[in-house]
Amino acid sequence: MNNEQRLDYWGNMKKDDKRKMENELQKALAIEFARTFCAENNLSLSALKKQQFHLAYNECAFAQPSNAVSDGLINDIETVPIVTLIIRCDADTLQVVETENTRTFLKK
Repeated sequence: MNNEQRLDYWGNMKKDDKRKMENELQKALAIEFARTFCAENNLSLSALKKQQFHLAYNECAFAQPSNAVSDGLINDIETVPIVTLIIRCDADTLQVVETENTRTFLKK
């Protein structure tokens, strides 16, 4: 693929596809940032890679999907993913933050 074809490919990509690709890139960067933390704290990087990834303004989170089947608002709380690890940006510094669920879902 030459440079002109690449530009055309990116220019014609659908907005949803771009968003998915950006999200996957951000998840990959977050996993790389968490790699040392996982090694030092005996957490499974392969389990982290299987987690859902959520990005907010100044933080991102990895979450374990719920096994509950949605039944509208009747069981809304049960269907919320369980946050297992957070990467937060505070004053230009990134830090990894464990949750009460980190060891349950990410232990080796």
